[in-house]
Amino acid sequence: MFDNNSVEQWYADGSKDIKQRALEHARRLLAEYEEPKLDVAKDEELRAYIDRRSREIPAVDALNEEY
Repeated sequence: MFDNNSVEQWYADGSKDIKQRALEHARRLLAEYEEPKLDVAKDEELRAYIDRRSREIPAVDALNEEY
């Protein structure tokens, strides 16, 4: 994010400070982001695990009453 150019070059490039360059960089990263592909079988396995654990773990209210 730092700019080691001369002052003249810095002015020619728009006089952007580190915050401006960092924000532009972050926006570019977000715009170019591609969600990684997950194997369909693994996705189904993870969703089944989440569903099973959601049924097994007691609700917060039940925890407060029982324990």
